[in-house]
Amino acid sequence: MNRVYKWYHSLSKQIRDSIIISATVVGMASTVLSILGISLGDWAGSSVWKRIVVVLVASLVIYCIIYFAIGKIFRDSISLTICQTPVQIGCGNLFEISGWKLIGCDTHFDTRVDDVVISKKSLHGQLVLEHGKKEEIESIVKTEAEKLRLQKNSNGLYDFPLGTIIRYDSSVDNQTYLMLAMAELNTKYEAHTNMAEFELMLMKMWKEISRVYASNNVVLPVLGTGISRFDDGPKNKEALLRCMLCTLNSSGVSLNSEVKIVIYGEVKDISLYEYKDMFHGIFRR
Repeated sequence: MNRVYKWYHSLSKQIRDSIIISATVVGMASTVLSILGISLGDWAGSSVWKRIVVVLVASLVIYCIIYFAIGKIFRDSISLTICQTPVQIGCGNLFEISGWKLIGCDTHFDTRVDDVVISKKSLHGQLVLEHGKKEEIESIVKTEAEKLRLQKNSNGLYDFPLGTIIRYDSSVDNQTYLMLAMAELNTKYEAHTNMAEFELMLMKMWKEISRVYASNNVVLPVLGTGISRFDDGPKNKEALLRCMLCTLNSSGVSLNSEVKIVIYGEVKDISLYEYKDMFHGIFRR
């Protein structure tokens, strides 16, 4: 019995829920038919085995319908509530979704997009090249550094604490961006971190978002996917997404607007329905 229990719980939530719902539907249908006085045994020439086959086929058909319906409904997005904050997880292009957009940057908020310091394909690079102006970004960074009484380092750059957010209102596309000091660059312009440091950065990030978001919806990418150098081992999208949600819960931050977490492109390698179950158990209040 214990083996059956372990096997059952090793199945995906989509399979388990489909089994439960289909069994419930068949049971309810059987109850209704019994109340109406209708029985498979009334069929002329029906045997026990024929009746069993009919029930199994009906159950299988219902199971398949429910399984594919769940996959269809939760294929592209799911909604959660964490610390009274509505959270939506889905796929798409961050720059095309309405709301204040969070962009992961280095701790200098560098504007050298040359595929050496900052990659042109990164969100940080796209912000500087396509959605903002280098001079505007450098000016707002300088203003924020002066507020924090930061001095330039030997390279003429400011060193902001991890998790710091600078609000930037772009004159190029009239959008508001929340630039996040997400990772430090070493002398080779490599971003190194580890999970403990990454979690601390996220904890401060949520508090910074609470400070600056002004009741606007906030759009975030799955942070950390562009950092291939986690010193304690590579992290996949699932682990990074879970970390973002867990730190939101642990931070105690409650926002009165929606948080939208965007997975770039199509969601093919992540089952969002499994995440809905996982976080429902963790964050239920």
